[in-house]
Amino acid sequence: MALDGFWSDKSIEPKRKYRWVLTFNGVPQWILKKVAKPQITITEAEHTFINYKFYYPGRVEWNEISLTLVDPVAPDASKTMASLIRSAGYVPPHNFLNANNDNGPFKLNGRNQASKIYTMSKQRAVDAVGGRMYIQQLDADGELLEEWALYNPWIKSVNFDELDYESDDLLNLEVSIRYDWADINPSIKDANNFNPQSRGTIAGMSQTGDFGPASNGIIGG
Repeated sequence: MALDGFWSDKSIEPKRKYRWVLTFNGVPQWILKKVAKPQITITEAEHTFINYKFYYPGRVEWNEISLTLVDPVAPDASKTMASLIRSAGYVPPHNFLNANNDNGPFKLNGRNQASKIYTMSKQRAVDAVGGRMYIQQLDADGELLEEWALYNPWIKSVNFDELDYESDDLLNLEVSIRYDWADINPSIKDANNFNPQSRGTIAGMSQTGDFGPASNGIIGG
């Protein structure tokens, strides 16, 4: 078996950085250039005794990830990002009076106040990007090797790049995604049918969580 071998064994294949797909609402896979995988930080508590220090693990924190995508003429990635931000509840100041009524200013109630003022909410921000994001890594045959699910993701920042008369480069957008937590799909086995996932289950919960079956590189919903 390859697990007992070495790099000289032709069946041992490393995961490759360029074999991956990711998509979210309104953004096709083929315009993405780069994505950071999830990163964990574990906080710590410190105890000092005389001239000694002892450390204890605390809470798990999931750091935000960054995406880089090209901005084609069509589909227009800049307009897509702006649309997703508006879908999260953002109303530009010049549209404030028209946000509640397409035909004119806010309808006023008896207290002479706007009947509705729209602001951003977590539910709208998460729904804007499709509710969940999946990062899928593939093998040489396009089969699923690894899958990360990001729970409750939302767009935290968008950098629309810069213009430069001296440059022939493509325009790129830099997007930061905040999420509550991530999980790696434990049901995907390696080429030798070895599954290192051996955790137990909590009563009433599936061992594989919310992951669907492997889908040959096709993004889940």
